[in-house]
Amino acid sequence: MREIVFDIGGGTSSGHPFKAAQTGGPSGGCIPAEYLDTPIDYETLQKLGSIMGSGGLIVMDDRSCMPDVAKFFMEFCMDESCGKCGPCRGGTVQMHRMLVKITNGSATMEDLTKLEELCLMVKETSLCGLGNTCPNPIYSTLRYFRDEYESHIRDHHCPAGVCQFTEKPLRIAAAG
Repeated sequence: MREIVFDIGGGTSSGHPFKAAQTGGPSGGCIPAEYLDTPIDYETLQKLGSIMGSGGLIVMDDRSCMPDVAKFFMEFCMDESCGKCGPCRGGTVQMHRMLVKITNGSATMEDLTKLEELCLMVKETSLCGLGNTCPNPIYSTLRYFRDEYESHIRDHHCPAGVCQFTEKPLRIAAAG
């Protein structure tokens, strides 16, 4: 990957430090800098939580917010769902809603747990390749950049400075 990103591609377009590369199209995964020296082949990408997919490679620098990146790709997957199976049709919408909550500072750690559970359900029960792979951006960013998710939730802070929180959200308990 290092050869493709730096020798062929010239590094990041901004000149900022490399943070991650997203491979395989919108339902691929994000691979962090620590794996720059791994080969790009089907098996290696799968072990890292990504796919070969369409063969696309998106390079991100240190100004990329990984929960926001996952939200961006989930929006694409949500729009691309054919709607024939419930897990993909409804699951992508719910995953996107949870990512919106995370990036706007209104999520809780319970929401993060629910997001992970929903990703597994969608992956295992969808009827097509899109549904089976659309959780990859979430899974991979959680695997390698969990601290960014937790910073959004616990501290209402985006380490990359992408997501803006005007104030800590007021959480009102449901009346019982």
